[in-house]
Amino acid sequence: MDYLVAEATQSIRESLCYALLSLGIKGMPVSNKQEALETLQSRKEVGGAIIDLDSKEVDGVNLIAELRAKESTQHLSIIVHSVQSSKELVNKMMESGVIGYLLKPYNEKDASQKLKKVLARGENHNTQRKHIRVRPDPDELLRLHFKLPGKTSLISGKVVDISVGGVAVELFNPPSPGVLMPGTQIPNIQFTVNRKAFSPPGKVILFKEQLLALRFDYLNPEERSALSKYVFKRLTA
Repeated sequence: MDYLVAEATQSIRESLCYALLSLGIKGMPVSNKQEALETLQSRKEVGGAIIDLDSKEVDGVNLIAELRAKESTQHLSIIVHSVQSSKELVNKMMESGVIGYLLKPYNEKDASQKLKKVLARGENHNTQRKHIRVRPDPDELLRLHFKLPGKTSLISGKVVDISVGGVAVELFNPPSPGVLMPGTQIPNIQFTVNRKAFSPPGKVILFKEQLLALRFDYLNPEERSALSKYVFKRLTA
């Protein structure tokens, strides 16, 4: 699979292509938005893109919006390269389905290793999924628990991955078959991230053996902000 590298600075553009090459991926360098669109139109083998958000030439935010709006480019795995880390931008990029961030200032020595981590996450990322999922640090021991309506027993488990939209959990005490069916409503999904307690309502998406996938019905503004920051931190770790 080839990767488009849309980066205004020539030295960084070339270095990113070298880093991709070390991972067995051909980089296709372009210096501005128009070149990016023309390349993607003519080269159907491109499966992903690294996009600079900070230069006027690339116009990364609008470029990503155009790529997501076109059926022919909606499948692209997008990695953003930026010095920006505001909550608003992070949320916007997550909603655009980017698979990862490369934070500036650019460090050529670290580029291959950082790209390797981002691409590994991207292998498990469904481009139709709105929110990016990240794996917690194993040392965090991130846990989750909830009760079903009308039940007194507490169901709990270890968080396998999490996003602003939902969470996957490996249950310690899975209930009997048929209890957690897709669509089952859960009034309070309780967990703590960075010492912030969460209790959003949600519903079951998938339950197979010990693995449970839940979608949050909504997060309040404070919860969304805290979880966005956590996901962003894990993306750039």
